[in-house]
Amino acid sequence: MFCRSRMRTSCLPVATILLVLTGFISSSYSQVPKKPAPANGSDSTTTTEEPQITIELIQKRIDQIKNIKDLTEDNQKKAGEFYSQALANLKKAEDLKVATGRYTEDAKNAMQRLNQVKQEIENRNKEPVPSFNHIQDLPKLQQTLVEEEANLEQFKQQQANWDEQITGRVNRQKEILTRIAEIDNKVSDLEKQLALPAPADEPAIVTDARKTELKTRISLLKTEKPALRAEQSSYEAEEAVGYPRVRQDFLKLQTQKKSEEVEALKKQIAKRRNIESEMRVQEARDEVFATNPLLQPLAEKNQQYAEAIQALNHKIQSVDQKYSQTSKILDELKKQFTQTKEKETSIGLTGPIGLLLRNQQSSLPDVETRKLSIEKRAKEIDEVHLHLFELDDEWSEFPSAETVTENIIKDSKRKLSDIEKANLKSIVEETLAKQKEYLDTLIRSNNAYFNKLMDLDVAETQLVKQTEEYADYIQERVFWIKSSPPISFAEAKQIPNSLSWLLSPTHWKQLLEAIQQDIITNPIIYVTGIFCFVSLLYLAYNVRQQLRIINKEIIRSSFRKFGITARVAFLTLFIAIVWPGFIWFFAWRLGSGPETATFVKAVDSSLRQVAWLLFFWELIRQICRPLGLGESHFGWYKQTVLYVRKNIRWVIPISVPLLFVTLVLHGKEVDRTQDLLERLFFVALLVTYTIFARRVFHPRSGLFQSIMNYNQEVWYDRLKYLVYFLALAVPCGLIILSLIGFYFTAMSLFHLIFLTLWLFLGVILFRAILLRWILIHHRQLSHKLNQERLEALRKENQESSTPESNIAGITTEEENPADLTKISAQIKRLVNACMLVILLLGAFGIWGDVMPAFNRLDSFKLWSTQVQTEEEVKDADGNVTTKVTERLEPVTYLDVALALIYALFAVIATRNIPGLLEFLVLQRLPLDSSVKYATTSLARYVVALIGIFVVFNALGLGWSKLQWLATALTFGLGFGLQEIFANFVSGLILLIERPIRVGDIITVDEITGIVSRIRMRATTITNWDRKEYIVPNRDFITGKLLNWTLTDSVNRVTITVGVAYGTDTNRATDLAMKILMDHPQVLEDPAPSITFESFGDSTLNLILRAYLPDLDNRLLAIHQIHTAIHEQFNAADIEIAFPQRDVHLFYGDKPVMIPPPELPGSETTENTETS
Repeated sequence: MFCRSRMRTSCLPVATILLVLTGFISSSYSQVPKKPAPANGSDSTTTTEEPQITIELIQKRIDQIKNIKDLTEDNQKKAGEFYSQALANLKKAEDLKVATGRYTEDAKNAMQRLNQVKQEIENRNKEPVPSFNHIQDLPKLQQTLVEEEANLEQFKQQQANWDEQITGRVNRQKEILTRIAEIDNKVSDLEKQLALPAPADEPAIVTDARKTELKTRISLLKTEKPALRAEQSSYEAEEAVGYPRVRQDFLKLQTQKKSEEVEALKKQIAKRRNIESEMRVQEARDEVFATNPLLQPLAEKNQQYAEAIQALNHKIQSVDQKYSQTSKILDELKKQFTQTKEKETSIGLTGPIGLLLRNQQSSLPDVETRKLSIEKRAKEIDEVHLHLFELDDEWSEFPSAETVTENIIKDSKRKLSDIEKANLKSIVEETLAKQKEYLDTLIRSNNAYFNKLMDLDVAETQLVKQTEEYADYIQERVFWIKSSPPISFAEAKQIPNSLSWLLSPTHWKQLLEAIQQDIITNPIIYVTGIFCFVSLLYLAYNVRQQLRIINKEIIRSSFRKFGITARVAFLTLFIAIVWPGFIWFFAWRLGSGPETATFVKAVDSSLRQVAWLLFFWELIRQICRPLGLGESHFGWYKQTVLYVRKNIRWVIPISVPLLFVTLVLHGKEVDRTQDLLERLFFVALLVTYTIFARRVFHPRSGLFQSIMNYNQEVWYDRLKYLVYFLALAVPCGLIILSLIGFYFTAMSLFHLIFLTLWLFLGVILFRAILLRWILIHHRQLSHKLNQERLEALRKENQESSTPESNIAGITTEEENPADLTKISAQIKRLVNACMLVILLLGAFGIWGDVMPAFNRLDSFKLWSTQVQTEEEVKDADGNVTTKVTERLEPVTYLDVALALIYALFAVIATRNIPGLLEFLVLQRLPLDSSVKYATTSLARYVVALIGIFVVFNALGLGWSKLQWLATALTFGLGFGLQEIFANFVSGLILLIERPIRVGDIITVDEITGIVSRIRMRATTITNWDRKEYIVPNRDFITGKLLNWTLTDSVNRVTITVGVAYGTDTNRATDLAMKILMDHPQVLEDPAPSITFESFGDSTLNLILRAYLPDLDNRLLAIHQIHTAIHEQFNAADIEIAFPQRDVHLFYGDKPVMIPPPELPGSETTENTETS
């Protein structure tokens, strides 16, 4: 190795280090420091031959670096990393050299290896299936089975690896060509890096390590290139002689032969088990009949064990057979899945791949049946496990022969001799030995059965998991692959063939013959069906008459019977199901016959789907009949239901035949990609629904316009354009998909949309029935409360005639005991929330199978965000530490879609969860209204913040990024929008500290009223004139206010009464005190007071002060006290004085003389003065 260095004065630090390291540097490379270069800057270099870079040399340098004291830790680490990488490069190069030799040898011996494999195939084909009849010992057979099954798994793995290698060779050869082209460029780049001078501040040892790593990397690349060429040559040589497929046949034959051996061995084991179990059972039965009566219980126990073993052997065989079938299906599915993924990787998402995926999708195992089987087997496994514990207990408590003999002798009715006792003991020992042997066999058989059940459970669980994974894989791709070419005039030649198939007399003759044959075979079913249909038609006419009579009676708003609504709903369903039921009947009979022709199967399947479509439209039509369920019971607008019914009348006779023809053509067992006529009928069906949607949902002349004529709701006006757009966009989108070739996608979406419409209709009907029940219950409760009020009013009128009145129209003297309108509104909101949850869950269940298709959106990257992840790592000492790593996380279209969904849910939750919390929880707690309002408001803020965090997190903006954004926004907006922020924080303080509460009576800026709402920015106060006064929240925190009901609602009423001069003030005071004490609203504690305050111009002023418990009846109490004072003072001849005034009139400078009026029976007592 040669090293050049430019000797300058600035290189003295490097020279110093080199002098210190002379001991080991001289043994590894030659680099002699020179004197400073001449002033002209000319370089002087000395080159010496460097030793070859080897693994031993690099390892020696790595060890020596640790002993350099003057080298910094950072430089020491850098040098060590460079040398370690160089060491790894050398080892990889050695492996590549070995691989090159192996690939070269394989290419040379390709024909020889081919002949060897062919010879092995010939030898294996001559080998007969081994027989295991010579092995009579069952445990030995089972041990042999374990060994052979292990060999079979090994052969299967070899076959799978070779199949994977063959499939991947095409891609591997492409990678080799690409890699060879890259190697030359990389070698050139590395050589340029190697020729660059070292940085001035880089130590020589680091420079040497870095260049050593570069050289080893260049060497590795130069070694890799011939290795790749040798690998390519090996593949080409093997492919030329056909070696890969011949070896594949050999491995397949090897696995097949081993499978046959395993199956033969299993049969031999099953046969041996049956023989032994039958022998045990027969022997036990013979002993029962031949044994001493005293030993009868022992013999019967042996017989029970033997029969249990025999039954268990049959179960083991059955489970083993199921396990073999399941394992075979699982292996085939895994192989098919692997091949499909490799085909997709090689070919891409093309039309043939789409057809392949659709065919495989229809042939996937039934997952639901497997899941039910697993669930059922879990109970059986628990039972077997429990039975094993019981058998273990029997084994541990197995009695001895002496104990059993003594018990038999004690239970004997006669005394036995010593000889009989000895014989009895001998027979007991023999019988118990057999019984213990049977028990041991039974325990081993139960263990074997338990293990077989577990194996089957694991295999079936893996099959379910693999099937679901494969189904998701197919669903994720099949939606995005064209199933047919775009519609063009060139394909019009296919239409005659399709028409001939559809209108073929042979096919319709087959259909009629199938019906005729079924009528001959099952005449009673057809007679009963026709009789039921005719009866239903007759009953339907009578039901319509009944509905007209019933619905005229229930239009009254005072109707209070829900049973009638339930009856009408049942009758409406009865009318709607007549004709669909007739179609279902014929579809059922066509499908229940023997194996039929393709056309008959297609008609059968089409009739089932058409019946559902007809039932959907017919149900809506009957609900919308005049004075029907929708208008009379659900409160739907008359013009709306008539408009919908009118349009359904024309859509049924058009859409039903179109769907029938489409589905019949869809049932052809031919290449589905070529049927143009089917797509045309499907497009015609969608055009029909587009016209229907345009007529029904048009904003100006459709459904919403008729609703707006009755109910001028703002949200109706806003929603109608969105609904109109969606109603037209869905069928138009399906039409476009069908025309451009995504017909399978369009058909699948049509089916899912139809199911979603059924779900939507069901939710609407359920909600309407539930609200109808709430309305009836509301009427019943209102009627009951009205009766109670009338009864209470009669009693009150009998006892007192004191009127009730309102206080400023805000509160009443006696509050309504139950605000039914509010309760109904709350229940309605709760019902709507529940319906929304049901709708979302149902939609998820319907669209769950196609959800993996939307995972394809996850492959389209929009931007990337850097995220931090924590992972636990172990150091050399075994200590676990947490390491924080950063990685780029892509944000895709799927993330944006999820963020929009989260935002929608956040808005819905923010609006509904606080109300739901109040209805379900807060109303049941002993809290006042202000606490409930504060709690729901804070809950709304919390839900909104959580929603914002979830939405931003879905977009890749976690809290680590949002905290800086929040800080910047808070700092910036704190200046620009400081008033809004101040009001927001003040609103939170108001909700938490509660200096004012909803319902409090306060005075702010000389405005007195009730606190109606506390919002984020301002608080609303409703004064006594029902005017709303908006006050910023900040004013309540920084300013002054008067809260009349903060801690105590007791308030004082002050009334001034002026009596005439000459009045006995003590008498007037006593009478006024009596009036106050007699009033029911005046509190005794604190007691009322009356003071003689002042002498007025014309009156003696008495001040009355009384305390009321609350402000609810303040004005009424003042009114009643004033009225009582006026009435009782007049009755007591106490004059309430009023001021007297003299009026002087002038006209210019002359006074005006007005003569006093002359009243009959009265005299003039006043003189008019002039001046």
